[in-house]
Amino acid sequence: MKSIVVAAIVATLAIVLPGDGGHLVHARQNKDKTSGPSVAGQWTLNVKSPHGEVGMALDLTQEGKKITGTLATPHGDVLPVTGEFTENTLTLSTPGPGDSRITMTAKLIENGTLDGYLSSQMGDMTWTARRTTTK
Repeated sequence: MKSIVVAAIVATLAIVLPGDGGHLVHARQNKDKTSGPSVAGQWTLNVKSPHGEVGMALDLTQEGKKITGTLATPHGDVLPVTGEFTENTLTLSTPGPGDSRITMTAKLIENGTLDGYLSSQMGDMTWTARRTTTK
């Protein structure tokens, strides 16, 4: 009889507390991740180009310091970007040789926006970004 009661309690706990207790799994996952600010999410960029202000979209994923994502240009191109986020500084680049490559650097400001510089075949430009969604 005792073994049936114990088995029922264990089965109930397995349903209510999946894994090693749900919250323990969550705590372990958070411990493995880098704490602190993140740039993961979707961003709306405002680039000050020689032809006036241009809007772009940036979609970023972050794993520790490693950043991957896409940059959507006003011409309809969606370019892959890779880079790093360390000490509140974001560095990104698109693949490609010389002139076709875009490099970006920005600081994450206390208000949650990005403020940076972009270099491309059109020259060097400043940009700012506001996050629209987080991941």
